[in-house]
Amino acid sequence: MNNNLELKEIVFIDQTPFGCDIQTECLYNERTLGYALGVELPNPNEPPELIFKECCYTHIVLADTNSNEDLRNDYSSFFHQRQLPNETVDFVLYKFENDVEYELEDGTYGQYFNYEHFQTNPNLKGYLIEWKKVLQELGEGGYKIIKRQNIAGIDIETSSFVFTLRRYSASLANGTTRMDIIMDGFLEKNQTKFIGTGWKNSIRIKGFFGNREPQLEQDNLIDRNYKKNQISSKQTNEYKFQTGLVPDCVTDEIFDFFLLSDNIKITDYNLNNHSYNYKKYWVNYEKNEGTTYGNHTRKARLNLTFSDKVVNRINRM
Repeated sequence: MNNNLELKEIVFIDQTPFGCDIQTECLYNERTLGYALGVELPNPNEPPELIFKECCYTHIVLADTNSNEDLRNDYSSFFHQRQLPNETVDFVLYKFENDVEYELEDGTYGQYFNYEHFQTNPNLKGYLIEWKKVLQELGEGGYKIIKRQNIAGIDIETSSFVFTLRRYSASLANGTTRMDIIMDGFLEKNQTKFIGTGWKNSIRIKGFFGNREPQLEQDNLIDRNYKKNQISSKQTNEYKFQTGLVPDCVTDEIFDFFLLSDNIKITDYNLNNHSYNYKKYWVNYEKNEGTTYGNHTRKARLNLTFSDKVVNRINRM
């Protein structure tokens, strides 16, 4: 082929104008473009009471009917993020001793948040169990929260781990810590927006918080004569948080929810703690020192490091 031929002589160029505003029809059948909305279905979990029985673990919550002090009255919250407009969910409190279910649809056992309650996320529904109210109405015992959902016509039931409710005493609280959080972010895993909701939750764990390790940081200024002058010193502190042996449903709750919050308060109830000042102590999560997994048990021990959320021990020269 002659390389000097004009391009228009060796290829066909269709110079018909584009019909941008003309609706064309298929030669044989009309086609309709459709969309399908996907939903994520939760996986039914193992009965938590069987897991606890297998690993010999008791998850204690404490309450005091004679006191309004927050540190003597535990609470636990549960939520659901709606994916479809016709999706339904109900929360139920189940007591093992009498095999009875109690509907969580008002303020009898805590705080009820129906759809549309939160302006920043009208598709969020939840319930905050106030264990003091449960103790007043139903007494001590073993409880779990059942979550019954209907998503796209499919019924799904999941359960929390088992809570053993006891009346508060210093001896029962001894050997435990409580972590309180306020979740104020967006969890991508389950597409839940907590921004502007002030969503609270707490968990009491067998463990210890404390062992403060102060560090001193100095800021110095070197003048033109190469003389070093100290202009400020700041104290920062690290704290150790170590749990007892806990099952995976508890470690997952801590790793995958509680530590994701940037509003964390820790209270230590150990009577032999070096300091009794760790009461709703604001902290920042720093690092995981390494989880201890047992060879002959399913339980594990968490070893975490926290620091002061507010650093105000500063001396300016």
